[in-house]
Amino acid sequence: CPGSGEPGRPARELADGYPGGRALCGRCLRFIALDGTGRLVEHDTTDAAETDAEIASRREWFNTIGW
Repeated sequence: CPGSGEPGRPARELADGYPGGRALCGRCLRFIALDGTGRLVEHDTTDAAETDAEIASRREWFNTIGW
């Protein structure tokens, strides 16, 4: 993803803790871990192994917290 390496910050969490300290990538709109310097770790734009639970939680996050 072109967002790999960009600065990020942990996103606000839902009541259940999602997204667990990950940051929202502004390029692919996925929640991505941060490295020790606060930058998005290298990641792909899509993840074929992404679970239905992750998709549902991300949808809930956007519907509840938004951008």
